[in-house]
Amino acid sequence: MKTILVYDRQGDTGTALTGLLKRLCPADRVYGFTGAEDILKYADGHLYQVVFVRLLNAGEELGLARSLTGMIPGVNLIFLSADKESMADAIRLHASGYICLPLTEESVEYELGNLLYPVQSELPVISVRGEPSEVYIDGRPVHFAYRKTSELLVLLLQMKGAMLRTERMSDYLWEEDKPVEKSRSYLQNLRSDLIHTLSMYGLDGAVCHRRGKMWLDRDMFVEDMESETGRKQRI
Repeated sequence: MKTILVYDRQGDTGTALTGLLKRLCPADRVYGFTGAEDILKYADGHLYQVVFVRLLNAGEELGLARSLTGMIPGVNLIFLSADKESMADAIRLHASGYICLPLTEESVEYELGNLLYPVQSELPVISVRGEPSEVYIDGRPVHFAYRKTSELLVLLLQMKGAMLRTERMSDYLWEEDKPVEKSRSYLQNLRSDLIHTLSMYGLDGAVCHRRGKMWLDRDMFVEDMESETGRKQRI
């Protein structure tokens, strides 16, 4: 699973491309943007592997492309343009591809099949280290808004995909320190923090919940945990 971003200030080609990508890559996440600030805001807190940028005012979009590749070195940058005038600039930016409009399904399929940089196809790896627990995703430290969010994640990991009731979560996180009413309210904040933060690392939908229960979708990631035999286990 990979994340693909599409930027088109004008919007028409970007909308068509976003729809095409969702059809060609149903397992991937595809997000379209028409504002430079919006795509930069998203990119600042998320992982992404492929970016399509339509060139209208070449200087402006090339600057945006530099910012996007600077955030994540090795991202596959693909330009779309009505002409070939900016191909030299694309080469200097180590772009993965260049599509001359009008857009065709064949041109998009070709670029996706010949990406310059390899896309990590394995599931994200969640690691838990130290005491108190520090969480890492693919080696990157994860920063939650609340200290106890990492404790909640550790508890859910220990459940190996099984449902966990609110009462047990409260008992584990607070024991006798917090009244039930307040713990339930705070637990909702922790859940929101966990869902939001994991989504920033490409794990949208990893946290499942319904009234009074919470669990993890164990098919979306691997836990870096050494078993008694020394082998890593998927949770």
